[in-house]
Amino acid sequence: MKALKRIISKKVLRSKFNSVALSQEELTKKQRAQFEKLKANLNGTTLSNHFQLEECENYDVFAKRFPVRDYSSFKPYVDSLIDDHKKVMFHSRPLYFGLTSGTSGKDSKKIPYNKEMIDLFLSAQQFLAGVVQEHLPESDLVNSDRLTYGSNPSTYEEKGIKYGYISGILSSKTPWALKKTTFPSNDVLAIENWDQKMEALALEVLSRDIRIISGIPSYLITIFEYILKREGKSHLIDIWPNLETVIYGATPIDQYKEKINTLAGKKLNYFGIYASTETPIGIAINNAKDEKQVYAFHPEVLYTFTDVARRDRTFGIDEVEVGKEYFVNTSTPNGFVNYTMKDIVRIKEVSPVMTFEIIGREGSGINLAAEKTSDEQVLDTIIALNDELTVNLDHYFLCPGTRNERPCYQWTIFSDSLNQDHTEKLEELVDRILCEKNLDYGDCREDAILERPVVKIISSHYLKEYFNANKERGQFKMKTVFSCPEAFKGFVQSSFPELQLTLGAL
Repeated sequence: MKALKRIISKKVLRSKFNSVALSQEELTKKQRAQFEKLKANLNGTTLSNHFQLEECENYDVFAKRFPVRDYSSFKPYVDSLIDDHKKVMFHSRPLYFGLTSGTSGKDSKKIPYNKEMIDLFLSAQQFLAGVVQEHLPESDLVNSDRLTYGSNPSTYEEKGIKYGYISGILSSKTPWALKKTTFPSNDVLAIENWDQKMEALALEVLSRDIRIISGIPSYLITIFEYILKREGKSHLIDIWPNLETVIYGATPIDQYKEKINTLAGKKLNYFGIYASTETPIGIAINNAKDEKQVYAFHPEVLYTFTDVARRDRTFGIDEVEVGKEYFVNTSTPNGFVNYTMKDIVRIKEVSPVMTFEIIGREGSGINLAAEKTSDEQVLDTIIALNDELTVNLDHYFLCPGTRNERPCYQWTIFSDSLNQDHTEKLEELVDRILCEKNLDYGDCREDAILERPVVKIISSHYLKEYFNANKERGQFKMKTVFSCPEAFKGFVQSSFPELQLTLGAL
């Protein structure tokens, strides 16, 4: 039976890989068909009538003329859905409202999910499985035991509609073929007390031959540390000798890879889905074991793009060019039409497979003197610093600071492998590396517009306390870059009150 399941799954997954590994030309044809399908499905809804979607003759017209909108434009329609009005954004009744992870509970943005939206997230998982099978043909994705950690699958209900986090909703929809090999159970994920949940999780997974692990990287690290401490082991391969692959979501893997490999005791394979609560955008198309992750576009999402350099111009996927950076706008079957994600991507290739890299989000990164350092450059600097130091940097914060009454970059680095004696060396290293990563930063340093950076080394104890205080917040993600001192100061005061004394004047 296992052999038959594997044979069938390999054929299915090969088909999934072929469906996502598309060239620009192939994807353009897919987008044109996808637009016609979306327009037909939304026809007659309040939103489609108000937005005059029917007036767009085809995808090419839509891409150039249809306005890009943010969440505030959709909120009145979402509120109307909550009030149980019919045919507002789509024809069916919402199955769920997904809560965004930027805030918690009822203050979150609410994203309506119909069946087609849930299917969109599930298909992203299937496409990724196809990519994993393509790169690791000897892997048995159907019969291998896996540790999958998602948000609490429990939801709360108002007016007959369930509310929850997308990773929790998806964890309750594990495919039948994987139910017997996926751990922990939903009963464990639903446990509210963290310590009790970790103990119950350990009891379920320690006796299994775990080969695949999936989840948000920061959560996975905490789970790994708990299990290693509980078992008195140094590395995960001492517990699961056949562990080989990590499948991640919610955040790029680059800053976590070295830490996870250290805990594992070996280099693992890495594949991820680039997604938000609003929609899955990209499917990892390469193995990030020894390189940076690049993504293929989810073929069932409709895209338009806004040129970062010329924000007055929006166009279709057929016009984007290699090496250029774009804001991504998405249209999905829940009625979020030409929704600005505020995510910035760089097109890496258009053939044989159209791929992109993640640059960051609008308003993120740091810019003190027109040097415009992106999240990508900050992360690349930390990765290079990790390589040069050959120690674990558990996390970092970056915000504007001052030195000698001139602006500078202030780095807060969490590590138990370093101490204040390393401060001067780290300041020299991050300065040199960032000069290499961002030539404009280098010019500002050479012209003395920016001062040498300030580095503060902090025990990872504070980081663990912060995680412990926030680990029940659904799809919780760790912050990194703050664009102004006030934002960082406010964050520290609210989240790290003990850390404020250690950091001193900000």
